[in-house]
Amino acid sequence: MKVILVIVLTALAVPCEADMLGTASKYKSMHERSISFLSINPRRVSWCGAFLAFVAKRSSRQPPPNPNMAASWRKFGKPVGVRSARRGDVVVIRTGRRFHVSLFDHIDQRRQYVYLFGGNQSNRVQLSRYRASSVVAVRR
Repeated sequence: MKVILVIVLTALAVPCEADMLGTASKYKSMHERSISFLSINPRRVSWCGAFLAFVAKRSSRQPPPNPNMAASWRKFGKPVGVRSARRGDVVVIRTGRRFHVSLFDHIDQRRQYVYLFGGNQSNRVQLSRYRASSVVAVRR
């Protein structure tokens, strides 16, 4: 009986973040010309945050206030150290004077690059590589 209880509790403890990555991956390779469901103009708005808000809502998560602004995702969920990042965690990076938000996929063996899956990455939804030193927040 204890074994069954442990199995059930373990299954229920699987984080929603994996659902966010699973939901986001359904839109893999979608170009910004096809994102009318976000109700934004991708020529005027950096749509990484809007895409992540869409994914969060579809995964029963509450996006932060002002979700279209990538920097606002620094307050999403709970903070996690970069070394403790798991697939599906929300990652905010700094790109020059701007921010970008995406979902963590993995980090390379030398810990120099993080691979993030999200929107507005070369004008589409895809997996892209970023310098690990550009990470400003990991949220779960």
